[in-house]
Amino acid sequence: MGKAVAVAASCARTPLEGVRDALRERIGDERFSVWFGDASWAATAAEGKTTIVIRAGGGVTHEWLRRTFKADVDAAVRAVCGARGLVAWEPAAAVPPPAGDPSSTPVTPQPRRSRTMAIAVRRSAGPGLAVVGSETTAGATPHPPLRRQARGLAEFVTGPSNRMAVAAIEIAATRPGEISPLLIYGPSGVGKTHLLEGACGRVRELHPGIEAVYLSAEQFTTAFLQSLHGGGLPGFRRTCRSAELLVIDDLQFFVGKRATLQELQQTIDALQRQGRQVVLGCDRELDALPDLGSDLLTRLRGGMTARLLPPDYDTRRGIVAAICRARGLELPDDVAHHVATHMTRHARELFGAVNRLEATSHMLGVPVTIDLAREALADLVRSSGRSMRLADIERAVCTAFGIEQGGLQSSRRSRAVSHPRMLAMFLARKHTRAALAEIGGYFGRRSHSTVVAAQKTVAGWLATKTPIVLAEAAWDVDEAIRRVEDVLRAT
Repeated sequence: MGKAVAVAASCARTPLEGVRDALRERIGDERFSVWFGDASWAATAAEGKTTIVIRAGGGVTHEWLRRTFKADVDAAVRAVCGARGLVAWEPAAAVPPPAGDPSSTPVTPQPRRSRTMAIAVRRSAGPGLAVVGSETTAGATPHPPLRRQARGLAEFVTGPSNRMAVAAIEIAATRPGEISPLLIYGPSGVGKTHLLEGACGRVRELHPGIEAVYLSAEQFTTAFLQSLHGGGLPGFRRTCRSAELLVIDDLQFFVGKRATLQELQQTIDALQRQGRQVVLGCDRELDALPDLGSDLLTRLRGGMTARLLPPDYDTRRGIVAAICRARGLELPDDVAHHVATHMTRHARELFGAVNRLEATSHMLGVPVTIDLAREALADLVRSSGRSMRLADIERAVCTAFGIEQGGLQSSRRSRAVSHPRMLAMFLARKHTRAALAEIGGYFGRRSHSTVVAAQKTVAGWLATKTPIVLAEAAWDVDEAIRRVEDVLRAT
């Protein structure tokens, strides 16, 4: 239904616009921007037929684009123009139709910001990444690449949510080739890029003269295609395959790029044969990326994978403390607790919260207090939360304390079950919009008054710091709540 509506909408526009929109929908915004964002498009009409002219790439790149996307482009043209639609592929250097041709509708691409890559393998220790980029406007004289200071491993706050990944990175940096390839994966904002950059920095600190190359997947793709077009393929391969450590971020970006995937696979194979280190970053686990191809996935599964989770409470407190130390800022303990408790998804939220507190305090000329923090961060707190279901609460409590699924809905009254059940009811009131009766009904067909009593009991535990029994072990109630909420955030 969605595609039909999209095609109908595109037909109300010019055929050329409709084809572009239809192709974008078929292959996705990201792939369209990467492969066709710089293309020149035109539509010509003659003898009752419409020809869509695509001028993209040159030489090998042009042929690869045509082979790879021919089926998608043909389908987009048929959807918009019907049987009378034709497609013409031309290299980017081809001469466009005469300006005076009334039957043509040329599309002049607007100047785009493109990334000009410079691959520089450093043979001496020092700050900065092996690969740097600068943004230039197409057609302008590029300036020398700007070097961004890399973040070091010493600045990374370690906690239960990331300890395995940090340990793996340390091994990869100190003993290159021992656990290769290494895949670090996790959602955006949990520190993947920081760890990958830190690996390059640590290698240069410990092994002066060793070559370390850092590339995002987009940079690898761009440099590879440019080398194909300009005849620089041997140099590109020499740079990547002579590195003692090759780091590539955003692995998911390679999906759908068959030629680049083949080059990546061959690069990994070449480095593995030499006993060198490959480290990759990705925003999801390998099982969620079947389109990378079975050969590449097999190679990656033969190495090591380490997951980065959203930071737990203690890690978030550590991140807040690190931010404040770097800025010479002092936050009261209750303010730091407020930030770490409510900014839960990733480190960027914590940076944003501290930034806002510092700016608000400066502008108003008042110290940072808990009241100021609550007012200044109110909208961030609301946006950080997400809608929870009763099933989510139950699953988190069971996972946190090793309780069998369904145990909280049973009729059992032992403290090992009743205490977690009361905690689950308390958290259900805190994190869901479910009514008292709905919560009671979910947790074993109990009445709304049972839920009210559970709330009061847990509140009493919090007020008196009373240890509670969870899964036959005593827990501090504050720590127990934080543990469950960390599980909720990680799912």
